[in-house]
Formats: sequence, structure tokens, C-alpha cells
Amino acid sequence: SVHNLSCGFLNFNIIELVVFGSMLGLSVLIGVYYGCFRKNQNTVSEYMLGGKQMGVFPITISLIASHVSGITLLGVPSEIYSYGTQYYANVISNFVVTLLALYFFIPVFYTLQLNSIYQYLELRFSHKVRMLGSFIFALSLIVHIPVVIYVASLAFNQVTGVSVHILAPLVCGICIFYTVLGGLKGVVWADVLQSIFTITASLSVIVIGFITVGGFQEVIKANIEGGRLELFNMDTNIFARNTFWTVSLGSTVSWISSIAIDPGTVQRFLSLPTEVSAKRSMVWFSFGKVVMNSLSVVMGLIIYTKYRGCDPIATKAIDKSGQLLPYFVMDVAGRFPGINGLFISGVVSTALSAMSTGLNTVAGTIYEDFIYFFTLNKHSDATASLMMKLIVVVVGTICVLKVFIVEQLGDILQVALSLGGLTHGASLSLFLLGMFFPWANTKGAVAGAVSSIAVMLWLVIGAQAAIAKKHLMFPGKQTRVDMCPANFTSLPADVLFKNVQNYTGIGTPVIADEFVPFFYRLSYNYYNALGTFIGVAVGLIVSYFTGLEDLTHLNSNLFVPQIRNYIRRKQNSKNFSRNILQRNHFDKINVHTYDTKL
Repeated sequence: SVHNLSCGFLNFNIIELVVFGSMLGLSVLIGVYYGCFRKNQNTVSEYMLGGKQMGVFPITISLIASHVSGITLLGVPSEIYSYGTQYYANVISNFVVTLLALYFFIPVFYTLQLNSIYQYLELRFSHKVRMLGSFIFALSLIVHIPVVIYVASLAFNQVTGVSVHILAPLVCGICIFYTVLGGLKGVVWADVLQSIFTITASLSVIVIGFITVGGFQEVIKANIEGGRLELFNMDTNIFARNTFWTVSLGSTVSWISSIAIDPGTVQRFLSLPTEVSAKRSMVWFSFGKVVMNSLSVVMGLIIYTKYRGCDPIATKAIDKSGQLLPYFVMDVAGRFPGINGLFISGVVSTALSAMSTGLNTVAGTIYEDFIYFFTLNKHSDATASLMMKLIVVVVGTICVLKVFIVEQLGDILQVALSLGGLTHGASLSLFLLGMFFPWANTKGAVAGAVSSIAVMLWLVIGAQAAIAKKHLMFPGKQTRVDMCPANFTSLPADVLFKNVQNYTGIGTPVIADEFVPFFYRLSYNYYNALGTFIGVAVGLIVSYFTGLEDLTHLNSNLFVPQIRNYIRRKQNSKNFSRNILQRNHFDKINVHTYDTKL
């Protein structure tokens, strides 16, 4: 029954504790090693960039670990279970973003070699724009990290019964500790360790899952019958939750923002000794991201196969869809010693990786773009390093407190992407205006970013409020309870059948009360694209009416390689014209002097 299964979940024995404790303990030891036994850790370069001597392998693994958070590990399987595989169309976006990063963004950042990517905005526009970009990043981090922490805490709660409110501060405290001590090297090597737990946990769950449900063919058969296998829903409706277009186009813009111009990602690329190494790391990172995403999709298909006749959400075996994977692990793999601890280690590892990466990056960003600028005296390396460590503690504490807000929101994946839409579009618009539009000026950049944030704040808050009040709902594909064992749940039959979903068509419906504005019904996948479009469009319009940028004063290295030659030709042409005018003026003076003498 549900009661007996839930009681079994609390049996987190000594083997599980040893597995889980070893992951946390080794993470702490890595931070202690780099913080206490590597004295050069007290320089800014060493703390932020690892002395620019990092290897491709650890950087690639760190990138994968920091971008494959618990949102992917828990959110994607629940997404597949409830809404089908249309989400997997983002694989296309992954390859598109990789090409864009290789040919446009990495060459710019690696050529400039900046301590903070927001220093680029100062070189291209002004210090005002740099501070705006840094503020947007800090805001996005404070919005994103609490979701990551909550996801890991939710999984731990499902397995052990320990309150989310107890686990969240514990996980954050450990993460803050080794991030403060270890700097980039500590974070990177902790990511490598934690990724081993994550990958091992995912593969173990998949293998045990296939064995339990009857193999690969049974999984495919069950998901075809349940309408879950869906990849090319070509509906162009922008209000549809998931279609080929909303996922592929929306994910492309989202991932440009979270990869190509993400300070943590760029920081890792710059820690490599050469640009070739950075590009090689990007390619391997892209491949690893697809692999981890695919594993999460497979887990979702297996979970549906297992529960296709007895939906745990309808029977109230779990409270939230984000608990599906932990529930499945405890139900199916719990009889194998150590699997529970391995799974929780994997989930918590993703949270630690994402949080440590964000904290390490935001510490350098806030110091470089705010504290360093406003303090009158230049700090020693030791003082600067200490300040960045204090920033890690403060920001980490704020993120812990915000966990209690995140738990009131809806589906994990949708919440994460929706909240990201608040800031990602504005941030991306600044860099697109800077790198691709030479005529964009400071006023245009500021106006575009502010407009983007204002509109997206209106959209995200309005949509999330409507969702929280059940005025806007996204029911999933058909689920069943008619195959539940006898006495599995105490819920009356009429309540059970009321809880199931009945939609059997392509895609999934969006149900909204009549008074909910159509603006709030826009697919969450388009949030980042809309924010970016507003930022770029307003930026270009304002730049046009306030005076286009003079190209002769710009450094061509601030633009993508494909535009640099155009900038140089314009500058050479302007210089040539200026030389001709000066020469004509000089000749006129000489002629006038000669006539006077005559």
C-alpha cells in the first residue's frame, strides 16, 4: 500500500548513509586541500581562473556537472512522464548553440581575456552598462540557485523523510564551505567527483528499471500506447505548452544565454591555456550534455512504463511530480543495498555543482564590477580573495532563504525556465547588441535591457500567480489508476478517477479561465526568446534616435570575427578620407604661401 511503501522509504540504513556521507565528505576534503594546502589560492587569478592552467578533462566534466542540475535529473523524467518526449527536441538546440559558441562567442571572450565578462560591456558601451549586466546576473543567480537546492532537498525528503527545511541549509552550508576554501580548482575537482556519483546513479537506476519493467521493447511499447513518444508536433501555436517549435527555438535562445554568455562557463573556458582547448572543451561539453539529457529522458520513459496503470500522483503516493524519480528508486531499486544512498548522492551532487559554480562566479563578478570600482584603494590579492569569500557566504545565505518561496510554485522544469526568463533575455540582449550590432550605443543597450526586464517581470509574475491560483493549468497526458493493487490507497474510487488525466491527443492542453490574459498563456519556452527580442529591438530603436555609435572609435576585437573585417574596413576608409582631407588642406596652404611670395 501507499502507507507501507512510504514507511519503507524511511529505511535509509547505514550503507546508504556511508555512500551519501562519502560524497559530502570528499567534497569537503577537496575544498580543504585547495584552501589550506595550496597557498597560491589567495591570489585573484588562482581563485577565479585556477592560474589558467586547468586541463580540458576536468573543465569539461565541471561544465557538464554544473549545467546538469537536479532540475534535469528530476524535472526531465517527470516532464516525460506527464507530457511526453517533445521536450527532447532540445537536442537540436544543443548542437546549434555549440556552433554559435564556437564561431561567435568563444573567440571574442578568449581574445579579450577579461576577469569578468561584464567588463566587456564597459569596453563596448560604458561602465553603467557593465554594472547593469552584473546586476542582472546576480539577480538571475539568486532566482535560479534556490530552485536547484529545493529540487535536491525534495528528493532527499522523499527518500528519508527529512524535512526540506532542514536539508536545504545543510547542503548549502557544505557547498559554501568548500567553495569558500577551494576557489575554482576546488569547485572544478569537486564537480568531477560529484559527476561520478551522478552518472553512476543514473545508469544504475536505468539498468534496474529496464530489468524491472521487462526490457527496452516493453518500455517503447508502453510509451507508444500511452501517447508519450512525440517529437515532431509541428503546431505553430505560441500558446501551446510544448511543440517542436516552442522547444527547439525556445531552448536555443535559453541555452545561448546559459552557456555562451554565462559567466561561469566563460570563466572555465578562460581557465584553459589556449583557445583551441576552450573550443575542444565546448564540443565535449555539448556531447556530455546530450548524454545526460538522454539518460533523464530514458528514466522518464521507464517510470511511465512502471506506473502506467497506477499513477502515483493520482493515488497521492506523492505530492509533487518532482518526486516521481525518488519514488521510483525507492520502490524498485530500494532492495539493492547502497542504491538509495547512491541516488541521493547523485541528486545532491547536481545541486552542489550548480550552486558552487554560481557562487564562485558571482563572487568574482560582484567584486570586480562593484566593490573594486567603488573602493578608492586597490586591494592586495589576499584582501580581494577574502572579500570574494565573504560574498560567497552572503549570497549563499540569501539563496537558502529563498528556498521557502520556491516550494510554493509548480512543476520543477517549467518553474526553472519561467524564472530564468526574468533575466536571461535582458542579459543576452546586451551581448547581442554589443557583438553583432556595431551601431548600438549605450542608451540603446540600457533601454533595451530595462524594457526586457520590465515586460518579463510582468509576464512571469502574472503567469505564476495565475498558475498558483489554479486559473491557468497544464494537465498532462492520460494517466490511469485501474491497475492499482487492491487496498493500495485509502482514497475513494470517485476521487481517484477524478485525479487522473484524460487527454489522449497530440501535445497537451492549456486550460485557462476566461479572465486570464492571453499574454500570460504564452508558452514558457518562449520567455527567454521574448525577453531577448524586446531587449534587442528596443536597443536598436533607441540607438537610432539617440545617435548611432561612431565605428571609428571602436575596438574591432569587441565584435564577432565575422564583423571585425567590416569594422576595420570602415575605420581604414575613414582614416584614408581624413588623410586625403588633411593633405588637400596642406596643399592649399602651400599654394597660398607660394602665391603670396610671388
